[in-house]
Amino acid sequence: MSSEKTSWRWQLAQFQQHLVEWLEVKLRSPDRNSNLDIFPAWLGEFLVRLTWLILAGLVIWFAYQIIYPYWQKWLSKSKHQQSVNRSIDEQRYTVTELLDRSNKFQLDEDYTEASRWLYLAMLQLLNDAKSIPHLPSRTDREYVKILRTVPNIQSGELLVSIHERFYFGSEIVTAEDFDRCQQVYREIELSLGQSMMR
Repeated sequence: MSSEKTSWRWQLAQFQQHLVEWLEVKLRSPDRNSNLDIFPAWLGEFLVRLTWLILAGLVIWFAYQIIYPYWQKWLSKSKHQQSVNRSIDEQRYTVTELLDRSNKFQLDEDYTEASRWLYLAMLQLLNDAKSIPHLPSRTDREYVKILRTVPNIQSGELLVSIHERFYFGSEIVTAEDFDRCQQVYREIELSLGQSMMR
């Protein structure tokens, strides 16, 4: 009999019986509302706050899981673009070299990169002709303002706007866009008196 009183089954049965008796007493009591306080008041507040913290943590975690891939993609694109720009700035290309690169990408049907190099060729051409000195810190908007003031080369705005669309947006330059860019470049070249012969 002593082994029964010390077994875990017996102890569990005793605990259940005590719990049922305690609930019966509490439920039959005339002041039920005050007697049903199983937890101390501070513990209830703590559990509510803990629940809200857990929910807020879950919302933040889900938001992070959704936003993080886009953030990483934007950062890697930005870093890649900065490294490409830095390498271009460090190397001084001639107009001919820039046009060669543009033609290479055109042959590969990568019109976005082809128009980018054509844009850089236009900037170098304008710099060489002393029409618009090239400054690495100058923005596309600044180039547009300056292009509007220089006679016979306002059409260069198209090249700048296409560059701005694909550089800062997610658009891809089409073959038709690139053909228009080439036409604009030729017009600028002719207006500056430069030869297309390389």
